Amino acid sequence: TLKSIMASHITVFCALLCCSTVHSASVALKNAAQPGVMMPAIGLGTGGYGNSQYRPIGEYPECWSDGQPDYPGVKAGANCSANVIQSTVSWLKAGGRRIDNSDSYENYRTIGKAIKLSGVDRKDIFITSKVGSNLPMGYNETMQQVDDILEAYQSDYVDLVLIHWPQSNMKSTDPACSTSGSPKMCRASTWKALVERLNKKDILAIGVSNYNIDQIKEFEELGLELPSVNQIPFNPHLYMPQLDLVNLCQEKNIVINSYSPLGIPDWHKYPSAISTTGVLIEEPKIAEIAKAHSCTPAQVILAWQWKMGIVMNPRTMNVSHMTENMKSIDIELTSDEIKVMQSFMPDKCDSTNRWYECCGDPQVQASIPSCGKAEK
Repeated sequence: TLKSIMASHITVFCALLCCSTVHSASVALKNAAQPGVMMPAIGLGTGGYGNSQYRPIGEYPECWSDGQPDYPGVKAGANCSANVIQSTVSWLKAGGRRIDNSDSYENYRTIGKAIKLSGVDRKDIFITSKVGSNLPMGYNETMQQVDDILEAYQSDYVDLVLIHWPQSNMKSTDPACSTSGSPKMCRASTWKALVERLNKKDILAIGVSNYNIDQIKEFEELGLELPSVNQIPFNPHLYMPQLDLVNLCQEKNIVINSYSPLGIPDWHKYPSAISTTGVLIEEPKIAEIAKAHSCTPAQVILAWQWKMGIVMNPRTMNVSHMTENMKSIDIELTSDEIKVMQSFMPDKCDSTNRWYECCGDPQVQASIPSCGKAEK
């Protein structure tokens, strides 16, 4: 029932939560993490979707590329390094203390420079990075990527490193990741490399991203230490599709970290069959709740997720939005408002490269023959 679901979420939330001020609200990382690692509730997402064309701050979709190729043979995006530096420095100076990044985001070297330029002490900043995805998975490849990440951030440790996706199409030297291997064993080999770096304290916590229920269960099946974090897309349209995964992870003390928590308003439009506006932060039902709390719709969405014990990575180059995002955790929604947030039509997405354009509900598919393709 809804009541039991919320009770479960609140119990887990209270067990994980350590909150004193808006800037220090955080959750304790468990499982594959060094003792005492705390992950700030709100992070700055740095993976943009408008990287192919230069746009200054204030124009959308945001360009987060620094114009440098992240790996051989791949064309770099536009040079928006000034955006990356200004936004990252602004976030840290505004009080933000967590940065969500990846060696596949076309900017991780520039993020490292921005951290130095901010003047904020490295020990006060929580950096998340990722391996794989647009780079190969496998033991040796993961070891090398961790070295590259440490060099890019000019740091002797990274707070959290995730396996970016459950599999990669990039060629690996690891037999477990070859055609004679299997995705399951490739994931395990990649994980063992991260565990080794965790034990050396090059990384303070390790986790995964975009893992589904079966892939989470693999850890115990293979006798591997559970991840500390599973980073997944989560927002009101993904509440029901992701709920079983969220519950499983929280039962196992795996923190859920939501990316695209606002539905990517600068890039993605939801199909008309599941959204009245196509843009989550423009939904009338959320606007009503925001008006009642004298806040923004984005803050309502983030407050709802935080109530579930979920930490979030909203991406923005707007300093006012950065501050609003951090203040969202102070907003207390009523039980009726929570029910509204849980009532949006689901976007049942499969893990494909068209994740955000998909709409897997059979009724939606029947009403939109082109379901799974971007609406024009």
